[in-house]
Amino acid sequence: MAFFRNIFLFLLLINAALLGYDHYKGGDIALTLIDNAKRLDVPTIQHHFQTTWSSIKSTTPEKLADQVTSVFDQLKGINSVSDAVDQLRAKVSGTLGSSSAGSAVKLEGNVFVLTNQNFDTVIDGSRPALVEFYAPWCGHCKKLAPIYEELGEAFASQQDQVVIAKVDADEHRDLGARFGVQGFPTLKWFPKGVTNAEDVEDYRGGRDLDSLSKFVREKSGVRPRIKSTKSDVVVLTAKNFDSIVKDPKANVLVEFYAPWCGHCKNLAPIYEKVATAFANEPSCKVAKIDADSERAIGTEYDISGFPTIKFFPAGENKEPIVYEGARSEAGFIEFLNKQCGTHRLVGGGLGEKAGRIAALDDLAIKFAAATDKAVREKIQKEAAAIAGELGTRPAKFYAVAMNKVLEKGDDFIKSESSRLDKVVKSNTVASNKIDDFAIRKNILGAFNKKATPVAKDEL
Repeated sequence: MAFFRNIFLFLLLINAALLGYDHYKGGDIALTLIDNAKRLDVPTIQHHFQTTWSSIKSTTPEKLADQVTSVFDQLKGINSVSDAVDQLRAKVSGTLGSSSAGSAVKLEGNVFVLTNQNFDTVIDGSRPALVEFYAPWCGHCKKLAPIYEELGEAFASQQDQVVIAKVDADEHRDLGARFGVQGFPTLKWFPKGVTNAEDVEDYRGGRDLDSLSKFVREKSGVRPRIKSTKSDVVVLTAKNFDSIVKDPKANVLVEFYAPWCGHCKNLAPIYEKVATAFANEPSCKVAKIDADSERAIGTEYDISGFPTIKFFPAGENKEPIVYEGARSEAGFIEFLNKQCGTHRLVGGGLGEKAGRIAALDDLAIKFAAATDKAVREKIQKEAAAIAGELGTRPAKFYAVAMNKVLEKGDDFIKSESSRLDKVVKSNTVASNKIDDFAIRKNILGAFNKKATPVAKDEL
């Protein structure tokens, strides 16, 4: 260790001496180094480090011998201190100065952003790379963008082994022409050691994260780190299908899908949003089953194409209803609200009628219109009796609200509604709690002599 420390100190002293001599002779190596350092950004530093590390890992005795020979060839031209300083000046102004704005390596998230100036610096054959050639105005490119960003994130910790990159081929048309790009987005795989267009491979797989990450993993041997995401879609198999779908207390929407089906992949994010919207509705489940693997289930329910969506209503008769509505979040939510008697909104919120009960609405309106305390107390007792029979939280809140008004006065309705509204809009509490607060706010809306009670079929 002492030997290496002494070598390091010796080299440090030599560099300091050269910089001092350059300054004495009117040179500006030190200022140029400082200026170049100011222009360095994190992505450029990461790229230089990764390139250096890749070079170190791939070093062989033969390569090391070549590098030593190259160093000695350079030393042959140095006959004085001035010669050494001149060579150092050339290195500083050339190699370090080359990281200009045009050739600097930039990252968006963990995706390398390529240009005409830096393309060959990043795609130099030292690592395999997947490159997306896109156009900013392209609709399919916009749709792929968040998925491609996730892909870059999945391989972020292995950037010294594989590159996930993109290039605006509408702006940098020479690159598009060089690699035969004729439409957007075009994805191309550059195997390790390949930089010429003839040996580049076209990517023709799915444009979802699973397909893309699997392709890169198989081609590069690098395992991605994909963050697990919580799903509210109930996953069905042959083992649990009957216990969930045939439960007489549950309404269940089932997607029969196949993993390779393109339409199923397109539907997946929409279906996930629908499941999340109904996550707090215990009697209304959103589920899916891989009917390509569970073929017996698919045969039993006459599944001949993917995706096929069927609704299994609550009750003893579980004859499914084929869903033929729009395959949009709004379409599914409208259908499920009608079938399940719920009041969900696009995005997962609750409509203004959620939680309200026709019989108790009538009493709340009478309570608000009454001016005599004795009359109000009688209505409150009647509401409490109905709430006791129903046994639900919303029903009980009607009686609680009436009791609070009797204690605090009519201003309670207005102040409590305002407080609940702020809580609902704050997004600081769990979704099930937000539902509870939204229902309370809805119920307080019935405490108005001009209010309209909900219809009995909306219970």
